[in-house]
Amino acid sequence: MTIHSSSVIHPDAELARGVTVGPFTTIGSDVRIGEGTIVGPNVLIEAGTVIGKNCKIFHGASLGGEPQILNFENVPATVEIGDGTVIREYVTIHRSGNENGVTRVGKGCLLMAYSHLGHDCEIGDQVVIVNSTSLAGHVIVEDRVFISALVGVHQFVRIGRYAMVAGLAGVNQDVLPFSIVEGNRARLLSANAVGLKRANFKPKVRAAIKKALKFIAQPELNTNQAVKKIEAEIEMSDEIYYLINFIRNSSRGVTK
Repeated sequence: MTIHSSSVIHPDAELARGVTVGPFTTIGSDVRIGEGTIVGPNVLIEAGTVIGKNCKIFHGASLGGEPQILNFENVPATVEIGDGTVIREYVTIHRSGNENGVTRVGKGCLLMAYSHLGHDCEIGDQVVIVNSTSLAGHVIVEDRVFISALVGVHQFVRIGRYAMVAGLAGVNQDVLPFSIVEGNRARLLSANAVGLKRANFKPKVRAAIKKALKFIAQPELNTNQAVKKIEAEIEMSDEIYYLINFIRNSSRGVTK
């Protein structure tokens, strides 16, 4: 373990073997940092934050700060960061606004410079969030999502697995899994064909997903009609079941 002499570490913080802390970093009480994690200079990690193994946190990042809620009453809450996640310069991640709540980031994620996660967000594994993108409170981002630069995501939005959000998008409805959305307000563009191929989805499954998303995008069909058409004309698979259930469980409506 290597800690620069200018950094301030609360005596109740737990730093595992092989952790490195750069100069002028502040680590609060009850923080836990896993083995092999590198914390750069001028980082602020506030009380109760839990960081996994082999993460990299670059200079100026702020983790576990008070949520941006009017009339917020301080309650015990935390941020959890999964193993192998990289947090670049000046990223901000706020702790939950609920008592004993968690703002959670999964394993193997990349949060690029100046991105922001609001309170109570839940980020899955292997998610990429590009520079200066902001997620409001309670946003759910599922596994293997790619969110491009300068995107704004409305509170309580859910973004499904393997989706891609194009740069400068304004997202105020749920983003369908396996899809690409773009625009302000975001609209369904196509299936994420390249992403699905890279993830080794079988050609038959990719074709079914593409067909299902085309049904959803048809302007003459409402969402319920599109789902019925999918059920009638497309062979069911785990991916198609998941897509249908995602639509049926959406509380904000889906991009189409």
